[in-house]
Amino acid sequence: MFIGRKEELEELNSMYSTKRCECILIEGRRRVGKSQLIAESTKKFDGLIISYECFKSTYESNLRNIESEIRKLLKMPYLRFDSLYDVIVFLHENAQAQKILFIIDEYPYMREGDATDSEIKNALDSINKLDKPNPLKLIICGSSIDVMRMLDDENRPLHGRFTCKIALQPLNYLDSAAFYPNASLEDKVNYYCVLGGIPFYLLQIDERLSFDDNVVKLFFSNSPLLATEIESRINNEIAKIENAPFVLNIIGDKTLSYTDIKQAYQNARPEKGIDYVLKKLLDIKVIEQVEMRQDNGKKRNYYRIADACMAFHYSFLERQRANRLLFTPIDYYRTFIAEELHEQFIPHRFEGVCAEFIALMNKKGKLKERLLDLFPLLVNDRATKRSYEFDVVGLTSKGLINFECKYRDSEISKSKSDEEARQMVSSNVGFIKTVFISKSRLSDKSVESYSLDDLFSESLL
Repeated sequence: MFIGRKEELEELNSMYSTKRCECILIEGRRRVGKSQLIAESTKKFDGLIISYECFKSTYESNLRNIESEIRKLLKMPYLRFDSLYDVIVFLHENAQAQKILFIIDEYPYMREGDATDSEIKNALDSINKLDKPNPLKLIICGSSIDVMRMLDDENRPLHGRFTCKIALQPLNYLDSAAFYPNASLEDKVNYYCVLGGIPFYLLQIDERLSFDDNVVKLFFSNSPLLATEIESRINNEIAKIENAPFVLNIIGDKTLSYTDIKQAYQNARPEKGIDYVLKKLLDIKVIEQVEMRQDNGKKRNYYRIADACMAFHYSFLERQRANRLLFTPIDYYRTFIAEELHEQFIPHRFEGVCAEFIALMNKKGKLKERLLDLFPLLVNDRATKRSYEFDVVGLTSKGLINFECKYRDSEISKSKSDEEARQMVSSNVGFIKTVFISKSRLSDKSVESYSLDDLFSESLL
């Protein structure tokens, strides 16, 4: 069963239906579902599909494999290509008799710098000079985000040649929940907070097990599939950046300012700068910037680990490794992990779920006030000399709305809502109200609130 990606599928099918040559770029981190998206989109393609996944070898080896694939599909055993340029021009000529979709997956493994890009660019230019329909469709796909994004840089050969670019993101919390439809609403939140929206990760959930048992199986058992997967990603992508794992250990599941990260980093590595490390981690989408607004009108960038599983790794798996020898996996989890996971990690990440929910509600016009923007806000109260951080704040034409996210079993009391109201008044930054998002609705009907039932309402699908 294929889940989500409705907009991306529509965009690809639109490209397939044109009468001109289309060059489509699809990029996204490993396991995010690029190949599955392409496979799903081709179900409606009424022509010949030539799909090749490059492997870590030379340009020449991959070219010979492409040649072999085309020979088999076209039943032309004596075909020979000297370059990728020849392949694309040849397929264009054959596409006059039938539509052809040529997919180069994991292109960075075949790419040998600008020279390979130039072959594709020259082939596309020669095709587009011809004054006749060009039904050839070309997809260039890859997981190396920094390489794929570089392809369309202004000074690169392929700049301006892509007619469609898709940066595939993890699924949102609502689409992710379709992977575990029988879970309780609370566990749907729990799974998303730990695994995020990576389809490969979500497919590993065994719905016969409880949430906690799944976490133990996937991360703490003798064969922890997802712990191994994350460590492989760290070794293949992150460890190549000097001191990157150390920076990720500093961040963990926190959202930290540049100053906070720099101070902790230089306390341990005073001779090393941090700017390069942060830039590289941003480039490969391991961390992301969060723009924090301030009541004085200024903005300040904070950093957090983008992927939930990676944040989980640096919050729990990097710690107390030696202790695991003293416990069974389930006892280790119960002793060292479970309480902090449920009381701190998941409630913190629930704020991100709430931000996604509010954005979805706004898109569908289901909020009482239309939001113009959504952001975290830092308020410095000079009177009390205290700082207040509001994690999810919506901007409307009338003022600001504070969305207060509380992931707890006990109901939010009227005294708590009154305290939030007093805090807003003391902040004096133009809040018009507080809206609570929690496991259950507030019994006080005078206070606007949303529950997990609202987060997973069918009306949002």
